Amino acid sequence: MQDPLLVTIGLLLFLMLLGSPVIFAIGFAGLAYFFVAPGMSSMLDIYAHKFFTGMDVFIWLSIPLFIIAGEIMASIGMTDRLVNLSRLMVGKLRGGLAYVNVVGSMMFSGVSGSAMADISALGPVEIKMMEQDGYEKDFAAALTVSSAIQGPIIPPSIPLIMFSALTQTSVAALFLAGAVPGLLLGGAQMAVLFFMAKRKGFPRNPIEGLNLRIAMRVIGNAFFAIFMPLIIIGGIVGGIFTATEAASIAVAYGLLVGFVAYRNLTLKELWAILDRAARTSASVYLIVGFATIISWILANERIPSELQSLIVNMDLEPWMVLLMLNLFFLINGLWISDSVQLLLFAPLFTPLVASMGVDPVHFGVIMVVNVMIGLITPPYGMALYLGSSISGVPLIRIVRAAVPFMISNLVVLLLVTYVPAISLTLPRLFGL
Repeated sequence: MQDPLLVTIGLLLFLMLLGSPVIFAIGFAGLAYFFVAPGMSSMLDIYAHKFFTGMDVFIWLSIPLFIIAGEIMASIGMTDRLVNLSRLMVGKLRGGLAYVNVVGSMMFSGVSGSAMADISALGPVEIKMMEQDGYEKDFAAALTVSSAIQGPIIPPSIPLIMFSALTQTSVAALFLAGAVPGLLLGGAQMAVLFFMAKRKGFPRNPIEGLNLRIAMRVIGNAFFAIFMPLIIIGGIVGGIFTATEAASIAVAYGLLVGFVAYRNLTLKELWAILDRAARTSASVYLIVGFATIISWILANERIPSELQSLIVNMDLEPWMVLLMLNLFFLINGLWISDSVQLLLFAPLFTPLVASMGVDPVHFGVIMVVNVMIGLITPPYGMALYLGSSISGVPLIRIVRAAVPFMISNLVVLLLVTYVPAISLTLPRLFGL
């Protein structure tokens, strides 16, 4: 590895460990390369060129659009409708509201595709309901942040869209590949709840006075939320529209439901939604632009080919490489956000594992599951901080309560890594 690259990576690590904003750390580290690498100071136009071309990718437009769609659906009361539907499905079980928390996240994922949106929209409702039903607030907050990581794996998924754009992998195949692993995460969490419910005597929480008429009303109220992911995923998999077009349709669908069906969306609320989405999208786009520069620097220093040669010389089996990458991503998840990991490492490692016979679609799901687990690993886990903020529970108490769910997530990660059929069966059934 050349000295300029060591300086760049060292500066990046130092700034992040120092607590600098991610955008600043990546951007400044990339800029430093052009001043320490011989002959590069006169080529600063490459820095600007890579920054803008990194953002100038058509599929990136789907990210702000999906954010807007999720904000609209949360704003018009879709959250309460999904929670009631979840109560209808699993509320009568012992630990009913705990199961509702997990099932609600599964269903809301089809609306937002974002773990942070899941926590922001469902978290206040779920934590309050669970606390009123006798659950410890620590446990309610821990379950909320743990169940939310399914959202970006079950389609539509913003991280899978990012992986697709970075590696030129089919987004339709990735969406289908993420469905079963996402459901497995939820299933594993519910298995943990099953044993905890018996041991701790969790209460049941069915809908009061439930009968066929009430059940049909609950299903009818949630119909528009259920129908939305069917439109998005069906259209993408069926080749009717692209991921970006699907995101546009999701926004139009949300506006139609809010203004015409529910009639509870106002222009003032819409402006606030657009404002929040613009702020979130701006930070994502800046990270994308600066991370593209780091990716170009790694390619310019021939790191991908050197890594491939190293693996060949070490004569490592694919399962060993995947284990090492899992550990690498999990350790990085302690201090690097999910989007940064994807932007920095997806273009670097995907060609490497593909050369060893690992399907890029399979690897994409492995990586996304990994970086989603990073959202709930201290000290950097962004989902933990958001969960602490909305619940008022100190971070360390949420971490302690989330340990059983972290273990279940790691078990699912191993299954997804070493049983490719879990990810690849659905895409292959659809010919992708």
